[in-house]
Amino acid sequence: MLKLTDVNRVLSQSAADKTLSLYAQVDPSLFENNGRVPGWRIWLKNSLRELKATHDDPVVPELVARAEQFFSTLRPECKAVAAFFTPGAEEVLRLQVPIVAPECHFGRPAVASLLWLLDEYEPYVVALVDSEKVRFFVARLGRAGLGGTRYNEVFEYDFPPKYLPATSRGEGGYVHGGNNRDAFEATIEDHARRFYRQVAEQCAHLVEESGAKRIVLGGTEASARAVEGIMHDTVRKAVIAVVPTPLHLSDQATWDHLLPHALEHERVHECALVDEVVDLAKAGGRGALGIATVLECLKNKQVELLLVPWPLADTELRVQLPELAMAAGARIELIAGPAAERVQQEGGLAARLYYGIPEAAPAAPLKGAA
Repeated sequence: MLKLTDVNRVLSQSAADKTLSLYAQVDPSLFENNGRVPGWRIWLKNSLRELKATHDDPVVPELVARAEQFFSTLRPECKAVAAFFTPGAEEVLRLQVPIVAPECHFGRPAVASLLWLLDEYEPYVVALVDSEKVRFFVARLGRAGLGGTRYNEVFEYDFPPKYLPATSRGEGGYVHGGNNRDAFEATIEDHARRFYRQVAEQCAHLVEESGAKRIVLGGTEASARAVEGIMHDTVRKAVIAVVPTPLHLSDQATWDHLLPHALEHERVHECALVDEVVDLAKAGGRGALGIATVLECLKNKQVELLLVPWPLADTELRVQLPELAMAAGARIELIAGPAAERVQQEGGLAARLYYGIPEAAPAAPLKGAA
């Protein structure tokens, strides 16, 4: 799956200021790609021809020729391709998720769409647990539901009910009654706690391994709550929802059941971020609103968090912002829906700052003025 290191590698190519950036939706299952000549090939041919006609830089024809050569032999086995050609290098990323729209750009590398995909398909750790077994998934749910796609790295762990004491199992089922009933039930509870602790520890391991910041617990509510209660505080903070979920559901049915909860959390989280930044800015604190003001803050390395409504209509701004933010050490949050609409109303960009914008000092009175 796409990683931030891929973006950094694209930006650090030699002669990166003369990059031909191409994003092609090559998914063979799409209707427009089912003709004798796939739709993406037609789009690519037209876009490269237009690019050559509108740029007089002498490296453009050579880059276009290399791109045409690469794509002429491409046999798509992925959803999309992002390719970046420079005079001395090239970087090709085969993406298992769809892009928002095809792109053809010459100049600095156009990596904003890669950042959107990183944000959109952020990993979630999903644990479906009952009293006897657990299934884990590291799922990239695709919060905007692009083409109905979910990209999922599936790890399944089934803990058989070995936690039950040997005397309680057998062809006849559980043992009931007897003088040792209290001891038996205490043993069952002890082994259940041990099992839930294993589940909680595995959640923590998968969070660290996958880089996920969010956990969804499913299965039976009682078991999910028990696991949540055993988690270390730092891991429990990552739990965004406990969603009763039948363990027998297929992967797709599981994603469809959980996605609304992930969406709700993300949209609430984005709106809260925007509300915070707008309040800070209007109170004269650590907030900035508007394209010109935010760009100036990026230049001064004041920006801690950059909130960008997606997609950005301004092509040049879309290309410039990722590099400006990375150079300033700012974290980028691409937002959609109501949060994006409010940022647009407040000037197009918003940022949370490391320190406030100093107010202009009042002009000193003229000497001798009344």
